[in-house]
Amino acid sequence: MAEQLERTGWAAQLLDPEWRLVWVSNELRTLIGAPDAADLGYGRHMVEGFQTGGWMNTVTPDTTVRWLGELLPRMRADTPGGEAAIRAMLPAAVASAVEPAAADDQSDLWATYVDFLQGDLPPTRVNCVAARARDENGKVVGIVLMYGSSLPASVLALVARGNQGMFERMMRLIEPGRHRAAILFADIQASGVLSRRLSSAAYFKLIRAATTAIDQVVVRNLGIVGKHAGDGVTAFFLADDLGSASGAARAALDAAQSMPAAAYRAVLELGEEVGPVDLRDSALNVGVHYGGALYMGQVVTGGRLEVTALGDEVNECARIQQSARDGAVFASKDALERLEEADARALGIDPDRAAYRTVAELDHATDKAVRDAGGIAVTRIGAPPSRSVAAR
Repeated sequence: MAEQLERTGWAAQLLDPEWRLVWVSNELRTLIGAPDAADLGYGRHMVEGFQTGGWMNTVTPDTTVRWLGELLPRMRADTPGGEAAIRAMLPAAVASAVEPAAADDQSDLWATYVDFLQGDLPPTRVNCVAARARDENGKVVGIVLMYGSSLPASVLALVARGNQGMFERMMRLIEPGRHRAAILFADIQASGVLSRRLSSAAYFKLIRAATTAIDQVVVRNLGIVGKHAGDGVTAFFLADDLGSASGAARAALDAAQSMPAAAYRAVLELGEEVGPVDLRDSALNVGVHYGGALYMGQVVTGGRLEVTALGDEVNECARIQQSARDGAVFASKDALERLEEADARALGIDPDRAAYRTVAELDHATDKAVRDAGGIAVTRIGAPPSRSVAAR
């Protein structure tokens, strides 16, 4: 049963007929942050084990009292010593709050929920489906508890469209902290012109297609998509995910050089849905920079989940991108010089022969760009997509 449950990737537990914990799935271990078997309470009654740090810190106090009240009539007959033994396992305050059990409940299937805590994030409702497992003679051989999202299946299907690998990279940032990462900003240059020229429906399709293509490039290069602001995209490529600072810089630079053509190709594929679009009206400008100690973490609100980063380099990268025009890709000296020889060669870039200008020297640098990042050395990499390249 454990093997079958593990294959699903679900959070699950197996208990013996006397409600002692015998197995916890890897996914549940990860969720509660307690990989040590002793901390999980292996071999102990569920009620006793539930008071270890691995479990108690992951549910709200109200959940503890309500859940124990629901389980008491189900576990009482199976536990040596009955209800008295179960209550003796509880702290006095919890034991007094749990209502006395009514009649025993020996049903084979039931459902409940827990309000799950993870870090300092707000509680999340998690459904639990539990069942008694029986052998061919009808004898109870154990209890199975499976935990899953409380989202309706139709809503969960929308969430599942996202890339699993990127969600896993985001999950590792649940605890905010310092990280080495390459930063990428991208933005469609003449979106204001396009929005006035096209119908609202056609403009929406165009922006959605371009943004989807850009995100796919980030995911393909093992990055994390950050904020979407209008037709702009932010992305981060962590050294921890890509093996080294050089690996992070390579991934960001590879993504940056692929994005303009990918975005324009996505627009072309819309065809008659939006009508002819001039390349100059959909040029994607990109900036790449590197941060050696970005403070990164998840931002979770009632409306969205995203990863954000704080650090001067994030603001500087935004200004680098804003100074680019006509499909240019600008990379900072800090980003290029992180490349080791093999990664530079794979990109077709020679950092030792690069010629730099400061942001302040760029033709289209705004006063804000000069003020915030004027001294940052940058160089142009790659070339804007021609019509023939983008159409391939």
